[in-house]
Order: sequence, then C-alpha cells, then structure tokens
Amino acid sequence: MEVYFIKKKSIKILITISLLLIILICTGGFLLAFIPSHMSEKHTNKIVNLYFDDVGYSRSEFISTWEAKMNNFELISNSDYVIPVTYICPKENLNNKTMILVHWHESNHEAMYPLAEVFLEKGWNVVLYDQRAHGKNSAKTVTFGYLESLDLQVVIEDVYKKSNDAVVGALGQSMGAATIAFYSGTEHANKYLDFAIIDSAYSSMDSEINWEIESVKLPLISDVFTSLGSTFCKLLYGYDFYDVNIKNQIQHNEIPTLIMHSKKDNKCPYYMGEELFNTIPHSKKEFITFRNSEHLFAFWDEKERYVDSVFSFIDKYVK
Repeated sequence: MEVYFIKKKSIKILITISLLLIILICTGGFLLAFIPSHMSEKHTNKIVNLYFDDVGYSRSEFISTWEAKMNNFELISNSDYVIPVTYICPKENLNNKTMILVHWHESNHEAMYPLAEVFLEKGWNVVLYDQRAHGKNSAKTVTFGYLESLDLQVVIEDVYKKSNDAVVGALGQSMGAATIAFYSGTEHANKYLDFAIIDSAYSSMDSEINWEIESVKLPLISDVFTSLGSTFCKLLYGYDFYDVNIKNQIQHNEIPTLIMHSKKDNKCPYYMGEELFNTIPHSKKEFITFRNSEHLFAFWDEKERYVDSVFSFIDKYVK
C-alpha cells in the first residue's frame, strides 16, 4: 500500500513539473513574439542616446550644422499610420542624387545622423525616417523588415517624385538593412531604386532568433522557442517569423547591391551576410568584409575603408 502511494505521489510531481515546463516554454514563446515587436518613442530615444554616448557622437552638433537644410513632414502608410520623414538638402535642390538611410531595431532615424553626415558633405540629399513602431512612427508593432518594406516603398515613391528621376539609393543597418534587402527583391525596387547597400543584415528571422538563443547556450530548445514565438506572432500580429525570409526574397533582386558584414558581428552572424550575397542572382554585387568590428561598429572602427567602399561601389555601378 505504501509503495502505491509513493508511486502515485511521484506521478503527481512528474505531471506538475511537466505542466510547469510547458507553461514556462509557452510563456517564453509568447514573450519572444511580444517584446521585440513593441517599441516606444521613449525607449528608442534612450537607445540612441546610449549609442551616441558610446561612440562619442554629438547629435546637437549635427542638428546645428544641418537644421536649416532640414524639412520634416509626414507620409501616410498603406495601412494609414504616420511615417515621420526628414529630408535634408545640402544644396536646397530636390532634383539631386538622394540617399535613403534606414535605421536599426530599437533606434530611430537620428541613429543614422553619422552616416547622413558623410553623404551630405559629398553633396547628396539624405532622407531619414522612423520605421514601424519606432520613434514617432505610429504603427503598433515591428515586423523586422516584412511590412517595413512597404513603408520603404512609400518613402521611395515620395523621393522619386521629388527628385525628378535623379539617382536614388538606400543604405540600411541591421534591421534597416533587412528591410532594404527584403524590399530589393520586389518589382517596385527593380523599377525605382538604383542601388542598395546592406550593412549587417540577418538572412531570416527564424535563423536570427535560433542563433540568438543558441548563443546563450540553449541549443536544444532554440527550435521549440522559435516555433512557439512564430505561432504567437501569427496569432497576435498576422504574420510569422518564417514570413520574414530575407534570403528567399533577395533572390529576385535585380539592382546593384553592396553587402557589408563583420567577421566578429555578435548580433547578426557573418554567414548570414554571405548567404544574402550568394543568393543574389546577378553579378552587379559586391561583398565587403570587416575583420574585427562588433555589430554596427565597422563604420566607426574602419570609417575610411567603410566610406571608400561605399562610394567606390556607387561610382562603379551607378551612372
């Protein structure tokens, strides 16, 4: 009789532990879908402040230099939310070659001021905007390049009208790079965008999340968490992680494309940049490797080479 009660108690403990594990894993999957998808203006401002403090960059100096050339306005997305845009024209001429700069996850358009400065000093117009749910963009959720590519399309159409058929290019970093890479595989990009520069992108959302989980030494459950997160994402927001497949989309790219990635990227691993490059079906492409920089820091660690590589590529492929 005593053995029977011990077995019964053990079974109850086992069931309780199993239920707790299931609840824990499901909660983790939910949070994996929910937390990265929700930003706030306060949070993105804080992250950009920390970034500028880290690299020693003066936002106020940039604004004092270029404020007179800035034009801030709003576009309305295809889903009726506000896309805040900043247009900077150093020569006060809209009919001029134009670079669209697309920021990374958890930041806002101001994070691209250092790169904007490079193009402005060379006489380019620069267009900056807040991606979905970042900064003052009024969308509710982030989709990591999937629906962001439609916002980029709206911005490019506006630039195209203003620039009167001048050269229009786009450069993005991390999630901004993924946005451009995803967009570059559309018919719209093949019609309206003259070139793309993709700095430190991920090749797909599920691969990125798997890699992030495995990097904290949890390889056995990475697929489980990713699948659960993707399912919750579909239920909550109408898309899943597997929809954000940059590599599949970029195989339709027909425009000159420069991909830049660091061997020591600690957020979007180097092999993802190689995957994107190898998937582009044409020969109007280049790949630049940085050896020692962490994620997003190649511009700061090897600025001269970074800038030279960008303009050498433009000079070679864009007339």
